[in-house]
Amino acid sequence: MGRSPFPRITMNRPIPTVPIEAIEDTQPTSRIAMAMALAVWLGLTAGGVALLQGSPPGTAVPLHHLRVERGPKPLPTQESSPAPVAASTVQPHPVIAVPTDAAVPAAVCAPWLERWPALQRNLCESARLAPSGALSVRGSPIAWRDVAPADADSVAQRVLVVGAIHGDELTAAALTLHWVALAQQASGQRPVHWRFIPVLNPDGLLARPATRTNAAGVDLNRNFPTPDWEREAAVYWEKRTRRDPRRWPGPAPLSEPESQFLHAQMAQFAPDLVVSIHAPYGVLDFDGPQTPPQKLGGLHLDQLGVFPGSLGNYGGLQQGVPVVTIELHHALRMPVRTEITAMWQDLLAWMDRHLPLNNQ
Repeated sequence: MGRSPFPRITMNRPIPTVPIEAIEDTQPTSRIAMAMALAVWLGLTAGGVALLQGSPPGTAVPLHHLRVERGPKPLPTQESSPAPVAASTVQPHPVIAVPTDAAVPAAVCAPWLERWPALQRNLCESARLAPSGALSVRGSPIAWRDVAPADADSVAQRVLVVGAIHGDELTAAALTLHWVALAQQASGQRPVHWRFIPVLNPDGLLARPATRTNAAGVDLNRNFPTPDWEREAAVYWEKRTRRDPRRWPGPAPLSEPESQFLHAQMAQFAPDLVVSIHAPYGVLDFDGPQTPPQKLGGLHLDQLGVFPGSLGNYGGLQQGVPVVTIELHHALRMPVRTEITAMWQDLLAWMDRHLPLNNQ
């Protein structure tokens, strides 16, 4: 028995070999067919090599081009002019006190810095975060920080900024901390009450390795109470994600203390805008009745669709609160400082054009 004239290829099942004697006894038409098959195989092999060589060494492949998750597109909406709000109905919201004891923000940052040495100590501690009183599944504090004008009556907009809903997206937390500093610089110039929650999912951030889900294995961004959650979330998880454990929506809407806390903030803080920061798809997403921003810095609008239980679905489509979702390019590598500032300035410009002032 002779060796096969075809090189072996490692696959799920072996490719049958063909004896040389059998090839020699084959009719001409069979030999032609076999030659054509060999030519096709060689062409595919050459094409694969060319494809690999087409990307210069070290060139990063954008992850969102490979595995971006998409849901059904929302129904088209038209931006409508909001009804004027009477001045007497605008209730000032209490501003969270900034800790005067430096040990408080240092204690908040300590476990993050121990787990992620790349996180800058000064960046974290200068944000002057304080425990909110809410705890994660494993008892880690969920920290927050308010930045608001000194005159509470001048506040015309409330904006909630949330980072690290998914614990393996460290840059989402770091960008939120950078924006705390930018909000402080602009606090005397803009009538905005900002509320920052840099790490909604501390258990996922502190895990080794870090996890998208919380300590109970729940994707917090699929755990919000959207219509027909019990059926839609289960069907989406089973059919669309093929029971991906990283995207398990949980046993019930708001089953997790972290999603319960954010849900309570949506009701109590009553934001006019929610900014949810993620990575690493490298796009800008939006849910809500307003005209979406076309770009924030180098991120351009690419609406990914509607997901059962997502914050964008719950806030933007069910509550009518616009939700801007930032998807940074990398989960572990921050944008340069100019890009961080450009995203912030583009957000403010969009707010000026499309977000109503509640005291006018």
